[in-house]
Amino acid sequence: MNTMITYKKEKMINVKEANLNVKLKDLFLKWLDVTSSFHKLNNQQQQVLSLLLYYHYQYKKEITNNKILWKVIFDYDTKIKIMDDALFEGKKMNSNGLHNILTTLRKKGVIVDGEISKKFIPELTNNCKNFKIIFNFNIVDNE
Repeated sequence: MNTMITYKKEKMINVKEANLNVKLKDLFLKWLDVTSSFHKLNNQQQQVLSLLLYYHYQYKKEITNNKILWKVIFDYDTKIKIMDDALFEGKKMNSNGLHNILTTLRKKGVIVDGEISKKFIPELTNNCKNFKIIFNFNIVDNE
């Protein structure tokens, strides 16, 4: 995964901003990596979920019926694409491994009633070229 980080040169007080250049498919894994302290998914779970999110983003461009969209995302053909993905770096995932990860994602509340929970889905418009994650640290005690 090629990621380039650039920092703004202008001085902003109480703000630290970084610009990351990522491919669309890698964006979803970065999203899960940045938010990992909230969901506590391990690397394999993040990898599978990132691919499910990627296919959700791709398929929702063409499929407007939400029930059909989720059926296609969890369909056998999409699972084959996930198992064959280069993300697993030559360690091709088998169907039992994928099944186990999907079961774990269900137990952790990531997949609920055949859909990925909305709190795990980044809100991206079709063909967007920019996505921002903003963390506001509210300091409640100076000690």
